[in-house]
Amino acid sequence: MFWMCRLVFLLGLVLHISSTLAFLQGCNRGKSQRVVISQQATTLNNDSSKASNNKIELQRYNHKSFNLTYLYKEAAPGREKDRPIILIHPVGIGLSSWFWKRLMDSYEDNPPIYAPDLIGCGIDHGADAWDPDTIGLFFPLSWVEGIETLINEIVIPNWRESQTLQLPSMFGMNRQSNGCLVIAQGGLAPVGIMLAKRNPLTISNLMLTSPPAYTDVTTAVPTAELQRNYEFLRSPIFGSIAFNLLESRALIKFFSNRFLFQEECDDDWLDETDKESVVAARTPVQAFNAGLLQHRSFEEDLKESPQPKLIVSGEGDKRAVDRQPYKEQLDTCSLTTIPGLNVLPWESPKEVV
Repeated sequence: MFWMCRLVFLLGLVLHISSTLAFLQGCNRGKSQRVVISQQATTLNNDSSKASNNKIELQRYNHKSFNLTYLYKEAAPGREKDRPIILIHPVGIGLSSWFWKRLMDSYEDNPPIYAPDLIGCGIDHGADAWDPDTIGLFFPLSWVEGIETLINEIVIPNWRESQTLQLPSMFGMNRQSNGCLVIAQGGLAPVGIMLAKRNPLTISNLMLTSPPAYTDVTTAVPTAELQRNYEFLRSPIFGSIAFNLLESRALIKFFSNRFLFQEECDDDWLDETDKESVVAARTPVQAFNAGLLQHRSFEEDLKESPQPKLIVSGEGDKRAVDRQPYKEQLDTCSLTTIPGLNVLPWESPKEVV
């Protein structure tokens, strides 16, 4: 009976990607290596009849010992000089940067857009898996560092190359008008928050779609609880059984309809999750759903980062009221509501744009 209770607990936890979760305590372990852009880029098929003429490409780069991937959509004509957009995907069963494809495809008059696969994600795209028994990671720091490598070695150099006039501020960047816009989905809000705090010269604005409640982002979870969660999720018996069940198309559909979508999820969503629902992609899901992002409070990061912030909630999301303190506690923060529930960039991509 005990293991059934734990299994039910996991079933309600794994796919709830908008719930409040946290990360391992970590510290900086040195500088990231230079990025190497792949010589060839894979163009992804866009099924939408209203797709932009600009194609979404799958590209690669190196960060430390990891071969990572990202989706890229070049700027529409006349938008090359506009600030780039960095999209941080949620972590969960079958999820990776594909989560942003519908939004990227819907944005027709777009600036440069980059959607990186976080370390350990994007297995279907050809990114390296993460083996925690071989390489230790620090959460959310390691994910933040992977994105910083992309920004510093690919995004900013490409953007500067498109400029015909010298930018007037330090390092060629104007923090308030010329930095990148970062958009983070759901429980990955701490990654976006930490990224903004560490990079005030290259990130100008932060947008959080369906983030956890303010109290959850600013309250640490006890280390003992995080350890228990992580050990259960990595259990070769109970954890493995639970993941085998959760990776089935039927349960993905059930939990997506129950927790994520205001209307029913579509076949494209299920097809994409099928591709990424492999054993090698489980380790980042285990870390995230154990609550490792909540090893500490991110209140100081939120209050000390200078970027204007926008909090976006779905009309069907009852937790919207719990996000009011973002506006009350932060100097430059706005709240807005759009149609949808918890996966707004997929449900309502044009409204997010």
